[in-house]
Amino acid sequence: MKYFYVSVFSFLLLSCASIPSSTVTLTKEVIKEADNMHQLNVSLVNKLFDERKEKINLFIENKYTPTLLKKFEDLLPDSLDYKKELPNILNSIVPVINHKKDSLQSVLDSQRQDILNQLNSNYSDYSKATTSLQNLINSAVKIKTTESDALSAIDQLTEDKINIKKVENTINQSIDKTGNTLNKLITIEKVITEK
Repeated sequence: MKYFYVSVFSFLLLSCASIPSSTVTLTKEVIKEADNMHQLNVSLVNKLFDERKEKINLFIENKYTPTLLKKFEDLLPDSLDYKKELPNILNSIVPVINHKKDSLQSVLDSQRQDILNQLNSNYSDYSKATTSLQNLINSAVKIKTTESDALSAIDQLTEDKINIKKVENTINQSIDKTGNTLNKLITIEKVITEK
């Protein structure tokens, strides 16, 4: 019995719903705009993380490296010949600097990838949903167009001797009355079963 109500409700809903054919074009444009927004979001995330990488490079060059060099300089004895030992000193310092830089940039790359993965996942879900919606709208418009074509063909065949709209209204009224009668029966059934 429940399936009957669902079927009647679906039929009434579909028979009342009227989707203009321009909806197809509109939804395609909305989907296209969403595609553009996704690409813009990806570009913005990449730009943001590129800027952060640049800030890390500036930090390493302007703050970290001078501070590290100062610490090394303070550790070196005064008797050391800097010119002669400079290659060895640099060989000791450069790996430490590069490690720090790589470590910071690795964290950024990981964060960037996490955000991009989430963006792409959300977009994939959205894309699947909009494709389904677009297919439903296309189907509804095709049904409406087919219905209009069928009514026109019937009008041409009957040469306007049968008022199709009147027949449709009569059928809809009968369905409405049947639905009302069924609702009353359900109410009566509930009252009977409660006692």
